[in-house]
Amino acid sequence: MNPRRTAGDVLICGRNLTSPRPRRKRCGSNALPSDAAFTLIELMIAVAISAVLIAAIGSVLFVTLRMRDSSMRATGQTAPVDRAISIMKHDLECVVPVGKLAGAMGTDASGNGLTTTPLLEVFTGSGLVSADEPWGDVQKIDYALQAPTNRGNFAGRNLVRSVTRNLLASGTVLPEPQALLEDVSTLQFSFYDGTNWNDTWSTSLSNIPVAIRVNIELADDHGARSVQSPIKFLVPVVTWSNTNSITNQVSN
Repeated sequence: MNPRRTAGDVLICGRNLTSPRPRRKRCGSNALPSDAAFTLIELMIAVAISAVLIAAIGSVLFVTLRMRDSSMRATGQTAPVDRAISIMKHDLECVVPVGKLAGAMGTDASGNGLTTTPLLEVFTGSGLVSADEPWGDVQKIDYALQAPTNRGNFAGRNLVRSVTRNLLASGTVLPEPQALLEDVSTLQFSFYDGTNWNDTWSTSLSNIPVAIRVNIELADDHGARSVQSPIKFLVPVVTWSNTNSITNQVSN
């Protein structure tokens, strides 16, 4: 029995050309409709948002790098100052009185073996005792301001700490210089004798001061935006002479 045909049906070799052919669905494929795509406006909005995000990230990164550079510059400027203060405090608080190894401290010392007259000469117990060296902890320290060998951009002088370890030498011993600070304008010491502050301390005195005050002024840097403030610190002398009067004071 032939199938039912309508007026518009055409049979070619027994095949109905007007009836729709069934679509085959591929296994495992999710075919999108032909209109599922981004429009030009959507693409422009996405590009604009990406540009804003990139600009924000770039500005944050730039600010972070500037803060890091500023912090590194500040650390580089304060590190030498902190190191110089630490070394000077250790020297001054360990000043020893006149004895077999230690001579008299003072601002009028000649500074044997130095090319520049020292501003202060002290004998201190801040030396490091090592098994490789025969020296004890008592050493002579001379503080002086010397002109830098390479002037460069520095307007001031170098704060030099000269160390003499061999205190029993029969001849003149050249001290070992150590540059503590650069671009220094002035270096001043004040000495407290228990009653008054004195700007000088004579080597003719057999006693040592109770405290020492240090004032360091740096030279003006014309390229700096702010004027550098002076460096001031106070060092109490912790070494005591072994005399009857002090022994009685301690016992009482």
